[in-house]
Amino acid sequence: MPLALLADLAQILAEAFIEPDADLREDLLQLLESGPGPTLADPLKRMTAEVMGPEDQAVEYARLFLHAKDTDTVHLFESVQARGHHMAPEVIDPIRAIYDEADISLQADLNLPPDHLGLELACLSHLLGECLEGDLAERPRYQKLARRLIGEHLRPLLALVLEQLPQVSAHPYYLAAAELASALLPETEKALAEF
Repeated sequence: MPLALLADLAQILAEAFIEPDADLREDLLQLLESGPGPTLADPLKRMTAEVMGPEDQAVEYARLFLHAKDTDTVHLFESVQARGHHMAPEVIDPIRAIYDEADISLQADLNLPPDHLGLELACLSHLLGECLEGDLAERPRYQKLARRLIGEHLRPLLALVLEQLPQVSAHPYYLAAAELASALLPETEKALAEF
């Protein structure tokens, strides 16, 4: 899959994990029509097929990621997954360093810590966009930052989220989204190496 489509996919997945009622059906269908490789095609097809109505999706999001009643909450924050509490400096400081090096400032109205899975995916999308459309002299810097974000942050966080979602009987939409995000990482690394 071309780097531009991988950037689009990262942004779509960011929205899926940030916006509980995001209607991504059309975006997912467009990506499917672009002919993704086999690694991405299966979870992309499943995620597209399992899109819920906005209200149902928001309820499932809340059940899984915000305040579960009968199961554990699956935290989308890297510091909670890695250290057991929000805003752990040993997690927050390195992710903030990536944002700073990429000249990314988070919107204050988002009210999310920088280590949220959705924000990390949005950051990846931005970094890939800079590789494609930014200053050619800066391309190696953005490639390096994207690799660092994937290896040090996204891969470990997604591994934990993927392990936990089946344990809480997650809706297939979110299972597929997490699997798709995980499959995105090696595809992106490959595309960056070939770019």
